[in-house]
Amino acid sequence: INIILTKDNNSYRSFYNALLHEGYSDLAALLQDGIPAISSGNRKSSMDGMTSYGQLKTILCEGGVPQRPVVFVTRPKLVDAIKKKLYCLGSDPGWVTVYGMAGCGKTVLTAEALRDPQLLEDYFPGGVHWISVGKQDKAGLLIKLQNLCSRLEHDSTLSQRPPLNIEEAKDRLRLLMLRKYPR
Repeated sequence: INIILTKDNNSYRSFYNALLHEGYSDLAALLQDGIPAISSGNRKSSMDGMTSYGQLKTILCEGGVPQRPVVFVTRPKLVDAIKKKLYCLGSDPGWVTVYGMAGCGKTVLTAEALRDPQLLEDYFPGGVHWISVGKQDKAGLLIKLQNLCSRLEHDSTLSQRPPLNIEEAKDRLRLLMLRKYPR
């Protein structure tokens, strides 16, 4: 407990959630009164505009961004590094690639970076569309690309058929990104 108390508030909440998840509800009940309120000093206090907690959660959920795991350990330096790279996309279009061994936390870190309401509001005003590709055969990749096309075209007045092959899907996504989602 002393080690957890030297960490930030997220560590305490994660420990509490782990106790609940692993069946130690009696111990969790003893710690319940000490759970810090969910807030962040480096975010807007009122989270005005589109970035209220509920709206943020909805935007991320609609885009398919993975939820925070029950047992979550914050790694602020790594999350901030990803955010910094994402902020660079505002002035220099391109890609941010997060790489590492399987299971090292790439998905969790990147999803956590996207939970920054200011980042979403300023740099991703249309929301985020998360796709996990990994190792896919051509049929699996085509399904992923068809799904992404469908999500990006959801409010289009023209109901287009799904792309029939990977090349057609790539062309449609390229046009969507250039015309409909330039940022």
